Amino acid sequence: MINPLDQISESMIARYSGRYAELGYDVKTLGWGSSEQQYYRFKQAIDHISFNNPKSILDIGCGFGDFLALLIAENKPLKEYYGWDINPDLIEESRKIWEGKSIKSTFEVINVSKHISSKPTTDIAFMFGVLNLNLKEEFDNYDYSKMLISNAFTAVKELLVVDFLSNHLDPNYPKEDFVFYHDPAVMLNYALTLTSDVEIKHNYSPIPQKEFMMFLYK
Repeated sequence: MINPLDQISESMIARYSGRYAELGYDVKTLGWGSSEQQYYRFKQAIDHISFNNPKSILDIGCGFGDFLALLIAENKPLKEYYGWDINPDLIEESRKIWEGKSIKSTFEVINVSKHISSKPTTDIAFMFGVLNLNLKEEFDNYDYSKMLISNAFTAVKELLVVDFLSNHLDPNYPKEDFVFYHDPAVMLNYALTLTSDVEIKHNYSPIPQKEFMMFLYK
């Protein structure tokens, strides 16, 4: 019998490899509606954080490393950037895109559902869109999200940033069956079991659905 986590991982790899084969290097391959929506989402995170000194960054579910492009465009001081993704096709494309660039970057195929860091390795980690898929009968979404957040938190020295689709729906956008809408209160209560220093951001415009972010500080 296949381990349910392995089954989820295989399904996700197949999903994005199929999109990549069809669309190539495109934000729609990653499930984002547009580059403008992607940019707005990234900005909600970085505008909430002080980059008063150079940071090492871990981008979990990095896709093509588009978040790194924004950090550079916004002149954020960086020591180094690590991109993790479950999908080998996306990592291979990222390495091609960023090879020879001035910023020190490393892209690796890592499945965070199975990866617990023995010690913190990076200052700040980000997880954008990693927890949006509705797993339905395969696995409880809250259990899955909590596990990935816990694993990711072991890798950071300072801060973990995670975004979610909110169950406080935008009345102008229909509910979709293939995505999972998290209750902010449930996720906040869980985050407080990992650290007493947590912020939640639920006051930005829908993209196009209502989202929220959590900032877990060490």
